[in-house]
Amino acid sequence: MSSLANVSITGPLPQGLKYTGDNRFKPEDQASRLRSMVDAMNGASHAPAPRPVPQPPQAARPAPAASPERRCPVVSITSGKGGVGKTNTCVNLAIALSQLRLRATLLDADLGLANADVLCGLTPTTRLDAIVQAPRQDPLVYGNNPPRRNLSHIAIDAPGGFRLVPGAVGLSKMANLPVQQRDIILRGLSDLEADSDVVLVDTGAGLSDSVTTFAAAADLTIVIATPEPTSIADAYAMIKCVAHLRAAKAPGTGFRTVLVINQAQTKAEGEAVHARIAATAKRFLGIEPPLLGVLTQDDAVPAAVRARKPVLLGAPNSKVSKDLRALSASLAHLLGVQKQAPQPPAKRGLFGFLRGK
Repeated sequence: MSSLANVSITGPLPQGLKYTGDNRFKPEDQASRLRSMVDAMNGASHAPAPRPVPQPPQAARPAPAASPERRCPVVSITSGKGGVGKTNTCVNLAIALSQLRLRATLLDADLGLANADVLCGLTPTTRLDAIVQAPRQDPLVYGNNPPRRNLSHIAIDAPGGFRLVPGAVGLSKMANLPVQQRDIILRGLSDLEADSDVVLVDTGAGLSDSVTTFAAAADLTIVIATPEPTSIADAYAMIKCVAHLRAAKAPGTGFRTVLVINQAQTKAEGEAVHARIAATAKRFLGIEPPLLGVLTQDDAVPAAVRARKPVLLGAPNSKVSKDLRALSASLAHLLGVQKQAPQPPAKRGLFGFLRGK
């Protein structure tokens, strides 16, 4: 069974988890690789790759673009089927990363059925559709460089200290975005990098183009599954689809997918579910996704959903909250992101001291 214990991002990676080049996850190449992958994905077919998933030689890898000022890892979180707790995990994982003093941003890319804001008790006034369906600006007024509204402009502060980019709700045209409009969102991820240490992308469930494109374009894909047989089968299908898509449309990027088992009765049950999925993937795909963590079943979760308050904030001492904090620590360790040093308190003069007293 693959494990992420004692894994250093600069040393040997878990079996099946491979990153491109010697400078993996260093700031100077994050968005460059992402944009190269987006460019490679445009207009490519969905033909499956042979087994095992091929790894092209070094010379075939796309050349990196110019290095922008700042970069951070982009992590997509997806699932083969709905109802496995994907969005709930995304929201609480963003909070847990914030509690590690990391600047976390969550993009709700469940196009058409976004509900991360509901779990946070928020009511956004501007959503993702305002970005991808913005009207063209008049060139006679603005010239060749019209003002552009980006993802950071619609990000809002969420409970727990992270930033949330709210997705669209109840819009069928958002659920079936053409390639050009999906690329607007993918390229817009760079707008979130300046204020983030980690960007999480909550995709929809299933194998639609909108889901698999986000999953394959990220630096790391987390597939969430439960012990239910249908979820296990669909998680394997998602792993297979993402692996083939990445090999066909972005050659040279390697296989970068991990598993999270949710709603397990015990940690041992979650590990057994992972072993089953990993063994199947190894046999038929030649890849073995490692286990990032197990989230155990807890009545605190549905209670938190009904209260519209993330479980990490409503029940911080529950067993699933402890699991979520362990999961965030494993993710931060794997990505190699550093905690922000706490700011020292500002010195106060006599006047400030007396006012404080």
